[in-house]
Amino acid sequence: MSVVAQTIKHAFGTAPICGHHSFLGGRHPRVHRGLLRLFVVLMTSCGVTAYAEPASTDAAEQSETSPLGFSSPRSVEGTLTDTAERQREGFLAEIRAHKVTLEARTGLTYGFDNHTQYLDTNSDKSPSDAASNVTRFYGTWTAFGQGKPDNGALVFKVEYRTAIGDRISTQQLGPSLGYAGTFASTYSDAGLILTNFYWRQRFAGGRGSFVIGQVDTYDYVNVNSLASPWTAFTNLAFEHQSTYPGPSQGLGAALQWRLNDNWAVLGGFADANADPSDPWESAKTLFDTGETFKHLAIGWSPDWGDRPNQLVQLTVWQMDERKDAGVEDGHGVSFAASARIHNWRPFFRAGHAEGGGAILERAVSVGLGYDARGGKDLAGIGVDWGRAPDNSRNQYTLEAFYRYDMTGFLQLTPQIQYVVNPAYDPQTDNILVIGVRLRVFF
Repeated sequence: MSVVAQTIKHAFGTAPICGHHSFLGGRHPRVHRGLLRLFVVLMTSCGVTAYAEPASTDAAEQSETSPLGFSSPRSVEGTLTDTAERQREGFLAEIRAHKVTLEARTGLTYGFDNHTQYLDTNSDKSPSDAASNVTRFYGTWTAFGQGKPDNGALVFKVEYRTAIGDRISTQQLGPSLGYAGTFASTYSDAGLILTNFYWRQRFAGGRGSFVIGQVDTYDYVNVNSLASPWTAFTNLAFEHQSTYPGPSQGLGAALQWRLNDNWAVLGGFADANADPSDPWESAKTLFDTGETFKHLAIGWSPDWGDRPNQLVQLTVWQMDERKDAGVEDGHGVSFAASARIHNWRPFFRAGHAEGGGAILERAVSVGLGYDARGGKDLAGIGVDWGRAPDNSRNQYTLEAFYRYDMTGFLQLTPQIQYVVNPAYDPQTDNILVIGVRLRVFF
């Protein structure tokens, strides 16, 4: 029996299972331990092994690569880690060295990127195309405990999101064509927004961690290694899940505790009416109304340090009624599983929502990522089935992309999306979407 299989047998034999954006959705579906066991055993039999980063030799670089706490591929810390790894050599190696020195001296590290996306469709409706640009400045300041498991850091991110020219944003294009979902979840025209400004604290030797402040639940709830809309899928059905009605970025908090080497729990809340373009007013509204979004998850991974690639997780959520917005209260459940088989990254998601403003009330998606050219490039494909609230139409979505790393600071990503039976346009059988995304990052 393999080491991984022995670990799985031990974990499931001894560890008990504790029993974004607007969305709609009955009764929680029952998810048994056997479902978790089935997926993990299948992945193990296919040869899944832990994928680990090479060991670092100094404290500053160890802090870059450590996936503790709330770090994920789409979080600030995860983005900084990926950028540093890609800029170890070549034109920007000197800038990276400067950042490492600055972080070692002050605890501060930062990043900048710009994303441009254009989407065109075969729809005879107008508008049938869209273009967006997003500029982001982000970073972390480790105030104490730098290079140690128990450290505290201020995490910040400011973005400027806009449509280009007289076109609508790529986020708006899907709903304007009757699609229940978004072709590009984060490429909006929201203008200047504060998406992160929170304190992240690790404790108990890195076993526990919490965040409090201006948070984005999509950064740490129900994520996998392909969850970043900036570097992988952009459709919400694959970047996250359309049955999960997490609010926009706003005041909130979350706590994660690792039960042992494989199991962890994550729970938190966030402002149900958050508006990142006016965080102060949002905070006042939260204290006036008390309307929140709550989430609780339990997850298992054979290698906790590589959990974005190898994780089985069950998440439940509850949304309060948003009276001024006219959105009913609701609740739901999401199941997500991901694995890594050499260069392949398969994933599976299933979700059910009842109320709460969810885009879809039921959805199932499967997909696959592939690391090409020694991990420099990334290809991905995903297929999703969904049913919108009070809608009998079965909507199917496909997205495929290839991210080509042209240099250590420039990525070009052609993509294709195909929708069959858009839920809110019964006169349309399908929508073909062709797009391209350009990312510049430092």
